[in-house]
Amino acid sequence: MSWEEMDRRDYPCSCGKGTYTEVVEMDEWNRRREHRTINCPECADNEKIAKINEAKEREKLKQLDEEIKAYFSERYMEKWHSYFASAKNKKEIWTIAKEMGIERDSLSSFYSRNKSKGMEIYVKELAISDNLQRIMQALNIEDLDLSCKVDEVMKLKRAEYAKSVAEWHRNH
Repeated sequence: MSWEEMDRRDYPCSCGKGTYTEVVEMDEWNRRREHRTINCPECADNEKIAKINEAKEREKLKQLDEEIKAYFSERYMEKWHSYFASAKNKKEIWTIAKEMGIERDSLSSFYSRNKSKGMEIYVKELAISDNLQRIMQALNIEDLDLSCKVDEVMKLKRAEYAKSVAEWHRNH
């Protein structure tokens, strides 16, 4: 199976001193792929630096997520589990989590994803950085260290999301 070049265009690069080339290819199954080549040395270097910085940000985000998970688990997991103590079954736990705004699945999706998990494991898995602001509010946790780390993670995730949306718009 081979790819055939369907279109090739040169555009001025962002610095205005060179160009970049966009190539569109298609195969026999009408699959399409695109790639871009930066012909300007200055912009190519900037692109490499940007990719290195993105990788560093992803690594920092991953590290912060792990720190938050460990910190929360060590200090507040018992309190978090006791928050669900009144629940008698998985549906009641799902209902509490749904009302808090930390469960996004429908009840049927929840059951299919968690059928083999115990309630304690499910509750523990809810304690992720995306949910921690709401969890801290529900548990009345006022922990400046945890709040700062959660805020930083959320800021990094919003920036990452904004970049991916901007990238999508550039390509469509």
